[in-house]
Amino acid sequence: MRLPFDLEIREQDVATIVNLLFGMLAILFLAVANDIGIAAVFVLVCVLADGADGYLARTRGQGSLGFQLDSLADFVSFGLVPSILVYYAVRDAVGYRFLFFLIFVLSFLYLVGGMLRLARYNVAPQEAAFSGLPITAAGMIVALYVLVGFPAVGLLAVALVLAGLMVSDIQYPKVRNTITLAVVGALLLLILLLYAIGTSYWIISAVLLLLSIVYVLNPLYRRYFR
Repeated sequence: MRLPFDLEIREQDVATIVNLLFGMLAILFLAVANDIGIAAVFVLVCVLADGADGYLARTRGQGSLGFQLDSLADFVSFGLVPSILVYYAVRDAVGYRFLFFLIFVLSFLYLVGGMLRLARYNVAPQEAAFSGLPITAAGMIVALYVLVGFPAVGLLAVALVLAGLMVSDIQYPKVRNTITLAVVGALLLLILLLYAIGTSYWIISAVLLLLSIVYVLNPLYRRYFR
């Protein structure tokens, strides 16, 4: 599809726009309905859309426009949305107004970490591994933490750790294994299905969260247990 101002939108760019759409919907549901659960679910939809975008970009190529669109959408869906999600979840759980500033600061640190992570990725040469935790993985971890139902206050520590990992120089592998991607995609779709029909989804969320933690710890056990 070619736009009036001479920019071509490819299939992978449509996936990126879907990513951005559900990121915006997550913010709206948080701001209007204060619905933390559906916002977390929408983040997982964004993960699926981002995965589709990545697959299409690898198989069909990605232009400079698509590269920039992807980063902009990721900043909203996996940077801004999780930071707001952390704020709303912890604020509602704590209920003490004098802690609101602390909650805001820690949520903002996550947002800054995500912004720096994407900025570095955009200007650094593309290598075989990611330098710092990918923002998509960080956003997914925040969403899964909420869906599993762990204490909301713990999100402050999670957000702080994720922010640090995103701006770190730790090398994270780019997951390209078809079986691994298929398993993660199937678990994400199962969570969305269970949520839609109103059936318990926390067990599947916990399994996927555990797999995410394994990925986060990958550099540690690859270094000390190889």
